[in-house]
Amino acid sequence: MSIRKINVGIVGLGTVGSGLIEIIEKKKNTFKKLYNLNLAIVGVSAKRKTKKRSFNIKNYIWYQDPLKMLNNPEIDVIVELIGGSDGLALELAEKSLRKGKSFVTANKALVAKHGVKIFELSNRYNSRFSFEASVGGGIPIIRLTQNSMIVGKIKNIYGILNGTCNYILSKMREDNLPFKKALKNAQNLGFAESDPHDDISGNDTAYKLAILSKLVFGFSNKISDIFVEGITNIEEIDIKMASKLGYRIVLLGISNLNNNKVMQRVHPSLVPNNSMIAKVNNELNTIVVDDEFTDKIMIVGKGAGKMPTAASVMSDILNIVDENKKKVFSSKANKSHKLISQNIDKREGKFYIRMGVDDKPGVLADITLFFKKQKISIKSMFQLDNKIKNIVPLVFVTHKVTEKKIKLVLKRISILDIIKTKITLIRIEDM
Repeated sequence: MSIRKINVGIVGLGTVGSGLIEIIEKKKNTFKKLYNLNLAIVGVSAKRKTKKRSFNIKNYIWYQDPLKMLNNPEIDVIVELIGGSDGLALELAEKSLRKGKSFVTANKALVAKHGVKIFELSNRYNSRFSFEASVGGGIPIIRLTQNSMIVGKIKNIYGILNGTCNYILSKMREDNLPFKKALKNAQNLGFAESDPHDDISGNDTAYKLAILSKLVFGFSNKISDIFVEGITNIEEIDIKMASKLGYRIVLLGISNLNNNKVMQRVHPSLVPNNSMIAKVNNELNTIVVDDEFTDKIMIVGKGAGKMPTAASVMSDILNIVDENKKKVFSSKANKSHKLISQNIDKREGKFYIRMGVDDKPGVLADITLFFKKQKISIKSMFQLDNKIKNIVPLVFVTHKVTEKKIKLVLKRISILDIIKTKITLIRIEDM
């Protein structure tokens, strides 16, 4: 079999871009033997050429303007690793495909917002569009859904989709670290960016969830329609109480399909310690596909760090040579027009609630009266000893109740004079 040459242009030489170049440099001969592919990097571009990197920049042709890379007829694949849902990233995607070049990206914001449009362009110009790394880091979830490994109707897809948050919450639990210290450790290890907002706010998980919903349900809506709550309000006391109650706290992305309604939500959750998802620690990600025939299929892999994401991008490059690859986005022949978004207020489940109150007689009775009036059943209740400035933490765990009802009660409780802290609400997911 003849050797096929693939020339690659890489735009963005940060953590992932540098990792990708290291993989190609190290494994070039392996790819030739295993896949009959001769991979060559024939162009690179980034904000600063003089920045210190893990490879010798002089070994590659530098493009100050990455768009000029598209005029090189020898380049077969453009790899975009700069981020952002619009601007240069989108321009690279559109112009690459129009010129018949394959386009590979790890940019979840771009795929979540413009994935359908980019895929339509790839069809129109007979180009290839691959984005595995944008969803689960080192988890091959897109290939799983593409390659008919799931034969039944998918009812739910959910998981831990952000390795940064999972690392932070793991270290808060295992090492009793405060949130800021755990975050700093994640940054030092390369699991979190210098600006971690997208990760810890839940936005990164929402982008990935939007892509997964489109892939498995054919459902497309705005990111703003997804309920998103990050991990910045989680405190050590919540981690310890969760453990005492037999749970651990994780940031979940959940997409449920029921009666042509799709509910998408991202939020911290208490999951039982004996559940499989509770065993996924540190920077690992996991995605669970709930299929009508095979029940739950769970995939685990690294979701943060230089090499896992770079390896996933490398896998995308290798997979573009597979001409039998199935279409992952469809815009006209799918069923998305039949599906509607469902608000999280329709969710019914159990809740963990924490609040700080005045340390005086009758407070507990006053608060429980609000729950009683709304017929909200309390499963367990704790008055904690760690009093600060005459403020006592109270923790409640409810039986099943609708989201709408619990929010209404907590809104009324929050305006009482006896409430001295912000009320923390964490959903309990029995998975």
